[in-house]
Amino acid sequence: MKASRRALPRAVVALAMAAVIAGCGGVSNKNGAESVGDGSPKSGGEVTGVVLSNPIPDSARCGTPTAWIYCEPIYGSLMRYVAKDDKFEPAMAESLESSPDGKVWTLKLRSGITFTDGTPYDADAVSFNWERAKNPALLSPALYWLAQMTWQVVDPLTIEVTLKGPNYNFPWALQYELGMIGSPKAIQEKGDAFGKEPVGAGPFILEQFVENSYLRYTRNPDYIEKGLPYIDKLTLKLIPGDDVRINAFRAGEVNVHRTYIKRDAKALEDAGNNVHRMVVWGGTALGFNVKDPDLKDKDLRAALMHAFDNAQLTAAIYPGDVAPDSWYAPDSPYREDNVKYPAFDLAEAQRLFDGYLAKTGKTSLTLELIGFGTAPVAKQAIEVIGAQFNKINGLTVNVRPLDNLVLTQRWRESDFQLSYVSSANSQTPESMFRAFSTNGDLNYYGYSNPTLDEALETTRRTTNADELAAAWKAVGAELSKADAPVRLFAYEHDMVIGAPTVHGINPVNVGAATWERVWVD
Repeated sequence: MKASRRALPRAVVALAMAAVIAGCGGVSNKNGAESVGDGSPKSGGEVTGVVLSNPIPDSARCGTPTAWIYCEPIYGSLMRYVAKDDKFEPAMAESLESSPDGKVWTLKLRSGITFTDGTPYDADAVSFNWERAKNPALLSPALYWLAQMTWQVVDPLTIEVTLKGPNYNFPWALQYELGMIGSPKAIQEKGDAFGKEPVGAGPFILEQFVENSYLRYTRNPDYIEKGLPYIDKLTLKLIPGDDVRINAFRAGEVNVHRTYIKRDAKALEDAGNNVHRMVVWGGTALGFNVKDPDLKDKDLRAALMHAFDNAQLTAAIYPGDVAPDSWYAPDSPYREDNVKYPAFDLAEAQRLFDGYLAKTGKTSLTLELIGFGTAPVAKQAIEVIGAQFNKINGLTVNVRPLDNLVLTQRWRESDFQLSYVSSANSQTPESMFRAFSTNGDLNYYGYSNPTLDEALETTRRTTNADELAAAWKAVGAELSKADAPVRLFAYEHDMVIGAPTVHGINPVNVGAATWERVWVD
């Protein structure tokens, strides 16, 4: 499947322009069970996929990319992004319409949906779930959107959402953070147990959940989209290690697999498997905490930029890949040939570092570089980067691999100097605003750039293709400068891989598919 760097912005434009054309506008889908993938879909059979971390399938906590994979079978999602068509379509919803300025959105639900406990899936149920997600104790990813919106129930099947400002990225929230709706009755009756005994109205029913092991689902015969899901059973196994996952796939223990390692995907594709590549914003990067007492100095950060040898790193860790030389990859419509990262130049790095020592009165400097300790490729990457930086005389960079949870916590607390980061690294363009705007909730770097802020805001508030292109080019220019808070060292595609007998995969990050559309020979 060909991937395009245009995919995500165009999807937002397509939805918004549909709204303009229709007056109030909108998108609509009256059922319809066309396949996403290849061939004519068949009913029956089962699929086994993987999850990367211990699941918590509480609807309030399902909006992250890693949770979507195991939550969507239970709850479905209000909206659905279809990668091959580069557009949104309603899923549990019937339609979504926007005001001309992208500030007011009207969500209509399908008539006749019931949760698997027999209670109605209606506007009150959606409102209940959104209100519940405001509880900070739930750690809901929906809090980001809930803080910038109000809503009212217009009638039993209609909700009107008013955002604080125009944002044409809102449909993504209805696939992810706000899109999974649980039964209010079950939530109230089960209390804390709801996360282990979830009740939704999605394409599958959770039949068995063994913590730290697997989830097993069976087809929901009353799912609202007629003819879906195609498969009868779905099993998701917890397999966190990259090497273990690929070995399980090759052994036939799972028939849907996820990887971001391009050489692994190519090897599986060459063996006859189906690789579905999904373009993501951002990528894998070296992150700088610009609020750190040392790294707040732009000359020091520039010295590290010049000491970074991406060609060597790529040859060692990602052989055959393109070594990033700017924020955008060569096939991006937003790439500008004159916008490049600082070139590898150890002599210039030493000159800048010596200047830093001179103006601060220091004779040497020690920094810490943290990263994933459980992923072999990620661990090797920080080791290579640390060795490169240690070629600067007077600089010592201590490399510290960490457990995933510890690393994530240190990111959230901005408790780092240098770090391996998944920079934005998401299907949704809103992730760029969250990661790099001055007040972004995922801006762990402490970075502030008024030019970048304005460009990122423009990407949310306009549907004009020329304005969008100019804004995204400005974003790339700012994030390719020597004082940027991150330096990409891998352009990423999240890849969902199906065995030759598995079809209809609509890739959703991280490593998920739209499960109701998957079918098997």
